[in-house]
Amino acid sequence: PSHLPYPVFCLLEEAHNYAPANADAVSSDVLKTILSEGRKFGVGIGLITQRPGKLDSDVLSQCMTQCIMRITNPIDQNRIAESVESVGRDLLKELPSLSKGQVIVSGASVNTPVLVRVRRRITQHGGQDLDAPAEWLKWFEEDHLAAEERAAAPIVDKKINY
Repeated sequence: PSHLPYPVFCLLEEAHNYAPANADAVSSDVLKTILSEGRKFGVGIGLITQRPGKLDSDVLSQCMTQCIMRITNPIDQNRIAESVESVGRDLLKELPSLSKGQVIVSGASVNTPVLVRVRRRITQHGGQDLDAPAEWLKWFEEDHLAAEERAAAPIVDKKINY
């Protein structure tokens, strides 16, 4: 391709492994940088974890919109209460009793937290995604190869008269 396909949106499953609470991990700092600055470069990240209590609080605070499903662990419930200011205590009390498909959506994408039900997928095909790292590598290799060819090309110092 002649350009990198942007914007890019990546989902990280088990996000607490990349940005663990109370632990040093190189990936935590990288993730914090991407979450705080990536939007201006067309890079978005979705974090998925069943254990928000194990996720770094700074990383969690950078999530502009949160989709919260059933959470029964008190530590995880407290982490959600700390990170989602707009969710009232009444709604947080509902977390352990949410049924399959129910989600509390809170943050920049909605004016006020809302309880929604996600329907089952009705199409058989689950979708595809672009292998972004492979595309980037291919693009950078092509760009690097072109730069090498330019550098290796002989310099012609003769003037051409027409």
